[in-house]
Amino acid sequence: MVEDVPWQASIRYDDNHICSGAILSTKYIVTNSDCASMIPLSNLKVAVGISSWIMESGTVAGVCKVTIHPQSSRNKYVSNLALLNLCEPLKPSNKIKEIQLIDKQPDLLAIATSVGFTALRWPTFKFCSDSSAHMRKQNVKLYDVKACIAEHYNWIVKGSAITDQNICAAKQDKGCSFDKGSSLVIDGKLAGVLAQGECLAKTDVFVNLFHHTNWIKDNTKGN
Repeated sequence: MVEDVPWQASIRYDDNHICSGAILSTKYIVTNSDCASMIPLSNLKVAVGISSWIMESGTVAGVCKVTIHPQSSRNKYVSNLALLNLCEPLKPSNKIKEIQLIDKQPDLLAIATSVGFTALRWPTFKFCSDSSAHMRKQNVKLYDVKACIAEHYNWIVKGSAITDQNICAAKQDKGCSFDKGSSLVIDGKLAGVLAQGECLAKTDVFVNLFHHTNWIKDNTKGN
C-alpha cells in the first residue's frame, strides 16, 4: 500500500500518530497547522515509508523547524498550513518519494483521491478501531465550493469557515476522515491538505495548495 502513496507521512507526538502530511522534498513535509503549532520540537517526529501508524517498519525523522502560515486561523480553513523542516534529509526509495504540487486550479471533473488514516480522535490520539491504524486511499468527488460553503454554514455564528479558496470533496465510500493533514491528490499532484473532516455525510474541506504555491516555495528554498 505504501508503495502506492510513497509521499505520505505520519506526524507524531511522543510516538503517537496525530496527523498526516505529505513529502514535498527530502527536507520538508507539509501538514495542517493544527498538527504542529503547539508541540515542542523535541516531541515532534515524522514517520515515512509506512502503511500503518503502528510503526512495524519505516523511517522516523526529527523536526528542527516548524513554519506556520501567517494567515492560519481557527475560524477559517483557507490557510491552515505548516511546513516541517526535517533535521536530516530523507533517503528516497520505492516507499519514500516526494510529490509535486498542483500547478493549476483543480477542475471539478478531475480524478481525485484522498489519503490518510480514517478515524483519529483529536486530541486524545486514539483511534476508533484497529482498522483505522492502516492508511486508506479512497476516490473522492470534487464538490462545488459554493455549495460546500452553504452545506457547512453555521447558523449560530452566521457564517462559514470555508471560502472560495478551499477545495471540498465528497467521500464515495463510508468512513471517517478526522485525520487532519491528509492529502488530496488530483491528477497525480498534491492539491490539498485536509482542514476539516468528519464521519457525517458532509463534504471534507481541504486547504487549496494552488493558492499557496509562492508561500511554500519561499519557505522551502534551497532544499
